[in-house]
Amino acid sequence: MICEIICVGTELLLGEIINTDGAFIAREIAALGFSSYHQTVVGDNPDRLRAAVREGLTRSDIIIMTGGLGPTCDDITKVAVAEVFGRQMYFDEATRDDIESFFNRIGREMTENNLSQAMIPEGATIFYNKWGTAPGIAVSGEIGGKMKYAILLPGPPAECEPMFIECAKPYLESLSSDTIYSLNLHLYGIGESGAEQILRPIMEESVNPTVAPYACEHEVRIRITARSKSLDDAKVMCHEMADRIRAGEVGEYIYSESDTPDDAKNSMVMTMIRELRARGMTFASAESCTAGMISARVGDIPGASDVLLGGIVSYANDVKMKTLGVPEEVLASHGAVSEECASYMAKGARAVIGSDIAVSVTGIAGPGGGTAEKPVGMVCFGIADKSGTYTETKYFRSKSDRSKIRRLTTAHAMMLVIKRLHGEI
Repeated sequence: MICEIICVGTELLLGEIINTDGAFIAREIAALGFSSYHQTVVGDNPDRLRAAVREGLTRSDIIIMTGGLGPTCDDITKVAVAEVFGRQMYFDEATRDDIESFFNRIGREMTENNLSQAMIPEGATIFYNKWGTAPGIAVSGEIGGKMKYAILLPGPPAECEPMFIECAKPYLESLSSDTIYSLNLHLYGIGESGAEQILRPIMEESVNPTVAPYACEHEVRIRITARSKSLDDAKVMCHEMADRIRAGEVGEYIYSESDTPDDAKNSMVMTMIRELRARGMTFASAESCTAGMISARVGDIPGASDVLLGGIVSYANDVKMKTLGVPEEVLASHGAVSEECASYMAKGARAVIGSDIAVSVTGIAGPGGGTAEKPVGMVCFGIADKSGTYTETKYFRSKSDRSKIRRLTTAHAMMLVIKRLHGEI
């Protein structure tokens, strides 16, 4: 079946809000094995919205819409869809009760216009909203002699994403007689084009499962998706393909695999935590240019306290010297951004915090502060454990993007820890 995404909101067209809903839903429906060839953004205009819905349903079996379900006068998505499907609107008492309960839970008075959200197209399936007030809706019916479906979700990502996972995803799965399973292989140290060139013969010959590489900010992800009547059969197909890929040229770059969105999103930090736990080891960080980002990423994962002991943010040279024990002569002769400094920082963090392993980073995140010898994007890394220390320098090509350099530094630091635990460095 073919899915199409329509995101509603003039604010999206004006660039006032980034359309993260479209990207999220696109990833989810691809993982479910649905084809998708079009994605549209349309403003809060009834005529253009109806036209977008009609056009979408002529070329796709399912349209998934976000936005335009709220209580204000420009929230017109439900009415437009009801008109296209030839449905009347009715006031749903259960939805009204659900909206009132939400306001009671958060301790706010409900204004009268919120009741407009209880107006529902006849025959629709209602997805009650645990995260806000506007319910989601699924409408189905024959259009042009073919069965068509429309799924409507709220626009705010904090509501759209959990509602898709909990409500829309099971609804979509019920429309297919097959079971879809996806397995992600995570690669570090190779680009998307390089991985694609190696995998192209497999990608061209394999229809089920499918194999597709995707470039993320700090890694390449290979998604393997299989369709079968049985979930177990689909899993076997994916894992057999994964074994084939691991045996090939890209195998050396694979550091982890995942089969859920959260695991895929947090693959690197979760892999590092998992490897530390398997060895009963604790972790600490000494951070200059990342200012605590490494520790924060580890702390984002529930239960990370069994491996994370702490971190030291050592922006100032005085902190490097007084807290981490970096010698003044090292800073004078080599500078704060040097492997010599990174080595002392890692050793100092391990000693002060008492961890089994520590990682350090010191670099120039920009946009200023770089020189010909030490340009923006230069970062020095250190690893310290009972075996000694390891250092290296990376040059990240994001001179005008301070935040990106810090994110890439954080990812590389965690990858160095993984490699150290594997005995690769």
